[in-house]
Amino acid sequence: MLARELHDRVAQTLTTMLIELENFKVEQTGRQSALRQLGELQESTRDVLTNLRHVLYDLRGETGIEEGFADAVRDLLARFEERTHVHVSLSVSPSWPLRLRSQAALNLYRIIEEALANVRMHSGAGLVEVALGPVLGTQLAVSVKDDGRGSDSAAGDRAPGMGVLGMQERAVILGGRLEVETTTGGGTTVRAIIPKEQLI
Repeated sequence: MLARELHDRVAQTLTTMLIELENFKVEQTGRQSALRQLGELQESTRDVLTNLRHVLYDLRGETGIEEGFADAVRDLLARFEERTHVHVSLSVSPSWPLRLRSQAALNLYRIIEEALANVRMHSGAGLVEVALGPVLGTQLAVSVKDDGRGSDSAAGDRAPGMGVLGMQERAVILGGRLEVETTTGGGTTVRAIIPKEQLI
């Protein structure tokens, strides 16, 4: 109960602050002093959020999946396919780390879990493709792509739902970002892009 209260009231507020700071930085183009101060504020907020995540991890007693992360995801997908009858596939790059930091593993696992929940509830998909792989050498990405109904591109103008906010939160505290691409009839892709040094 305490872990849930801390998450709902504190962690989400800090995450919203990080996202708003990032949006505000876009408006400060060319103002190096302001950008530097905003960057320092983001880093401090991220540190607090990371420490809070450690506390929540301990309070919840979550089992670590830092070793064999790909196998844990494979098991998750098998359970999802069994429950939903949606076909799933998993591709793992040869360069994907054999061991992740415990917090990184948990947060990436939860992002995949939430993305699958969105597929189940909203997409009407028949196929889901999950990929673990590199991006531009210094970053790693987890992506969940479905062939469902997608949504209008104008949906990007609306406030994201709690599921997307939760995934954003987990990506942000790992120093990364979440991208969601969706088009009507063209499916949806959720991609978490994280600096490699935050994961291993």
